[in-house]
Amino acid sequence: MAGHTLLKRIRHPEYAIARRVVSDVETRDSVLAHLKAICTTWQGSMLTCPDYGLVDVSELIHAFPDAIAMMAKAIRNSIAKYEPRLTNVMIKHIPSESGDLTLRFEITAQLTGGDGRSRVKFETSLDTSRKFDVR
Repeated sequence: MAGHTLLKRIRHPEYAIARRVVSDVETRDSVLAHLKAICTTWQGSMLTCPDYGLVDVSELIHAFPDAIAMMAKAIRNSIAKYEPRLTNVMIKHIPSESGDLTLRFEITAQLTGGDGRSRVKFETSLDTSRKFDVR
């Protein structure tokens, strides 16, 4: 049952059927939902797990241009610690071509679970209003 989180299987019993084969698409969708949760949570905002999420961008603003590498490292560390279905995670900064102030990263990784082991790619973007988007 590596495709769905425990809470999702509790809320939707049809996902918890014994010996059900979980497809790579279902696993990828579940991982995407979890990455969205990780990237939209600032570290320190969860009392039970203070290192869950990413560092607040306002803490990195004075570290430019090193802030890009620091954010990439924070994303990679959070995924390594809190998303065990992804291995061999690589984070790549995508420079903005249009001159906007949006910070973009590409996440590539090996997806474990589901039908097997397949490569997946996600994109993240952080705009000037501190809104993270993951797709």
